[in-house]
Amino acid sequence: MKISNLDLAKLRNDAHFQFHTEFKDIVAKNGADTLKIGQQFQSYLPLYDRVDIALKKINKSIFTEQIQEADKARDEIWNGIIDMNKAALKHFNSDTRDAAKKLKIVFDTYGNIAKKPLNEQTSATYNILQELEGKYANDVVAVGIGQWVAELKARNNAFGDLMKERFDESALKTDIVLKEARMELDKVYRTIVERINALVIVEGAAAYEAFIKTLNIIIKKYTPKRRRKGGGVEEIEEEVGGE
Repeated sequence: MKISNLDLAKLRNDAHFQFHTEFKDIVAKNGADTLKIGQQFQSYLPLYDRVDIALKKINKSIFTEQIQEADKARDEIWNGIIDMNKAALKHFNSDTRDAAKKLKIVFDTYGNIAKKPLNEQTSATYNILQELEGKYANDVVAVGIGQWVAELKARNNAFGDLMKERFDESALKTDIVLKEARMELDKVYRTIVERINALVIVEGAAAYEAFIKTLNIIIKKYTPKRRRKGGGVEEIEEEVGGE
């Protein structure tokens, strides 16, 4: 019996911290001294707190609220465009209906971009604007959503500018601190894992069995699933806890 491996470096920030929180909690429940990792766990705790602080600094950026509002404003315009085009599908003018049908194909291809993660939404919005202002420009005019498209572009650019300002302001510096803190925390975690695995060999599994079984269940939640694809194996990233 041994503690399973987990590639912590591949976890996103929130999932990484959530895993360590669950690990910390089960160590506290079982007793660090009982597990004979008291000294190592005392080194682990301040590093855990450092990661926590770095994450909170990112999440509490002064631009966070502005970004949320800008994203909401962008979503409103996108939803308005979809509604306008949906109504045009029933327009009395056949040319307008035909244009709306063409645009619907474009919109269906991209899906509901308002539900995408923020950066993906910005990119998807940029791409669809390229089509609406280019190949489908005449259809946009026929349906009468030209001003809506222009407003979507303006709001998407405003959102992108806010994201850039946030990163320029403090996130880059905090990301560096967080990366270092994660590495140091993971290093101590691995030391603890190696020690417990060694104790199992020396002393037997009885005293550590319950702890290891519980930890391995937790580790499994954070381990990417794999599926066969063609002649090889494709790794599927599994988000835990979000980010």
